[in-house]
Amino acid sequence: MWIRSQDKAVLRNVNNIEIMKFEGEKYTTILGDGCHLGVYSSHEKALKVLDEIQTCIMTEHHYHTDDANCTRRFFTKEWKETYQMPQDEDVEV
Repeated sequence: MWIRSQDKAVLRNVNNIEIMKFEGEKYTTILGDGCHLGVYSSHEKALKVLDEIQTCIMTEHHYHTDDANCTRRFFTKEWKETYQMPQDEDVEV
């Protein structure tokens, strides 16, 4: 999934996203494939952003049609092209 960093300086195709709270720090960082994507004032806000990313990754639609000779199932996927990391103050928990 393509993600643009909170400061808009990085646009990266990310496969792995993780939340990191560094020892002694008062903030929580979200990393994508080891790249800094955003900083949030609480772990709860970072989790909310991760939930949003999960929702945006893929929406799958199932279509079912019946023909005289067979049954067909179609699957399509809608991808959100780029996810913009929100600013800390824009995340509500």
